[in-house]
Amino acid sequence: MKEVFVCEKPSVARDLAKTLSGGYKEIGGHYQGNDGRIYVSAFGHLVTCVKPEEMNSNWGWKGDISHLPFFIKDIPRKVIDDTGIKKQYKIIVDQMKQADVIVIATDAGREGEHIFRNIYKLAGINKPLKRLWVQDSTDSGILKAYENMKDGQDYEGLAEAGKLREESDLLIGLNATQLATKVTGNQKVLSLGRVQTPTLAMIVKRDLAIENFSKEVFYTVIAPIKDGKGAFELKLDKDERLDKNHANTILNMLGNRTGWKIDKEIKKEKPKGLFDLTTLQEYMNKKHKWGAKKTLTVTQKLYESKFVTYPRTDSTYIASDENLPGILEKHQDNNVVNHILTEGYKIEKTFVNPSKVNDHEAITITTNANIKNLEGDQKLLYNEIFTRFIAAFYPYAVKEITTLSFSDGEYRFDTKDSRYIELGWRSLYDEEKKSEDTLSNVTLDDILDYELKEKATTPPKYYTEGSLINDMKNAGKFLLDKDERKMLSVVQGIGTVATRAEIIEKLYQREFIMNKNGKIMSTALGRELINMMPDDFSLYNVKLTAFFETLLASIEKGELSTEVFYEELEGMVNKMAKEIRKNAKQLSSGKKEKEVIAKCPNCGRPMYENQKGYSCSGYKEGCSTTLWKNGLEKLGKKNISKTEAQKLLSGKKVNVALKSKAGNKYKKDVTFNTKTNWIEVGQLPPLKR
Repeated sequence: MKEVFVCEKPSVARDLAKTLSGGYKEIGGHYQGNDGRIYVSAFGHLVTCVKPEEMNSNWGWKGDISHLPFFIKDIPRKVIDDTGIKKQYKIIVDQMKQADVIVIATDAGREGEHIFRNIYKLAGINKPLKRLWVQDSTDSGILKAYENMKDGQDYEGLAEAGKLREESDLLIGLNATQLATKVTGNQKVLSLGRVQTPTLAMIVKRDLAIENFSKEVFYTVIAPIKDGKGAFELKLDKDERLDKNHANTILNMLGNRTGWKIDKEIKKEKPKGLFDLTTLQEYMNKKHKWGAKKTLTVTQKLYESKFVTYPRTDSTYIASDENLPGILEKHQDNNVVNHILTEGYKIEKTFVNPSKVNDHEAITITTNANIKNLEGDQKLLYNEIFTRFIAAFYPYAVKEITTLSFSDGEYRFDTKDSRYIELGWRSLYDEEKKSEDTLSNVTLDDILDYELKEKATTPPKYYTEGSLINDMKNAGKFLLDKDERKMLSVVQGIGTVATRAEIIEKLYQREFIMNKNGKIMSTALGRELINMMPDDFSLYNVKLTAFFETLLASIEKGELSTEVFYEELEGMVNKMAKEIRKNAKQLSSGKKEKEVIAKCPNCGRPMYENQKGYSCSGYKEGCSTTLWKNGLEKLGKKNISKTEAQKLLSGKKVNVALKSKAGNKYKKDVTFNTKTNWIEVGQLPPLKR
């Protein structure tokens, strides 16, 4: 029986061939295993949807809005128009035609399934299918996945969900983008999408809340503790936001202090949960300022190198603990792991829950302990995943919470402090240390007179990539309707764990958002795109994308027919089109047009300012004219100003202030040499002897 494995990447094909066939040789774009098995590889997506204008010229950008919206069921596919991709597609199809059984070995998820099915269906092949679902890319993980392969038919729902996701994003995105751009008469493409637009709306709303924030001053009553007894103050336990008059009324009513109490409470803290991709992205952003895309990229590299399990997971649980002893034994040279084995520690039992695992388990380390050559970003990220995994085996941390309180008739004042008396799993983190008990030695005599304390409300914080990823996952909190919130929690927010980083990158690329010192802010263009329509526009609301994710989840489970999905999709496309036609306001460009500094002295095209100089816009056509801002830096002039550049590029002389190496200042006429891109100086002053 001839098995042909279809993989997503060449590196995966080679790894499978090594593990399952004991080696391979490369033959004409595919890999032949030592046992005769064949391994072929895509390069990600090889097949795409046919463009709407290729089916009907009125549906493209050249058509007018009377033909919008368009709607197509079961959009035809084609091979991407690229010589290398077409060649690889043919290699895959030729090998599949010769197979007795085809093994789907693309990434284990909706998108990986979709990559294979697009190729398979376009080729018109009908062969028995098996699904290799790899969670752990080590040899043992691959062998286990092979032993547990299922029929391809079991994944028909997953495949259909991938197909319909692509079609719904295309139909919503292209119709909305074309309509918004054409209706507003804008010169820029106003890109709208099922996931990116509600994400942008969240960012714009947060920015406006910060900018329109009005500080509210309020008061509370406190009882400070004497200097030397710790930086504490006892607060009115209700911690109400009082106006000044009310606060003064309470202050004047306070009399003798009674009921002095020191209470102690012991609280156990279990280890933090294992990482899924979202919590890992959030953690790395908060601790190391990494972007979401960087975290995903580095984790993917670690996975492909067999150091960690599959990264695109939405679970913080593992289904079984049967593989854990084998993983720990491989890492027993590590002192911490050796301690776990010696003490017989077991993983926190609540982290093992098969009902909480869908496609993939939490991100953990693997049996591959050969980490000595890891360096840089990969080493840093691996250590974080390693520590979180190992911490799951450690004992609970034990915290002592001390509450100091007294009453004054009607009112009660208190303050709290805590310290770790047993660090447990927290001992693995450098920032966690045992602390002293600072409240137990405070007495009633140490309490000073009551006083008012003025406070003020604070504005919301700007999004970071970590907090944005978290809000995308937990977008249900922005909905008022209880059922809608429940729907969003079931589908885990907007976007998927695999696509959220990509969505944020698209918003950067389209200049809708910017990153300023780690803070995500909307640009003028991004704000105008959101301000184009009323607040209740369907694409601005997280409810729409949540609704579609619910439908896709139902398709995946076989609970909803494709025909019903298309009916819902068509209704949404038509509703969205009506909203845009009715409400779209004309947009400005969203940002100022670049100022033309001068005409290029060599080709006549516009020249623009950039960070390092003034360059010709015809660089793609081969014109390399550039006037560098630091062209006179060695002669004591740090920067060529815009005004000076305009004159020089127009062929004029400019008189500039320079400085000799001895520190003597002088002035000289300079000109721009259009052949060399050099700024040339007239005769230099004589050297002083």
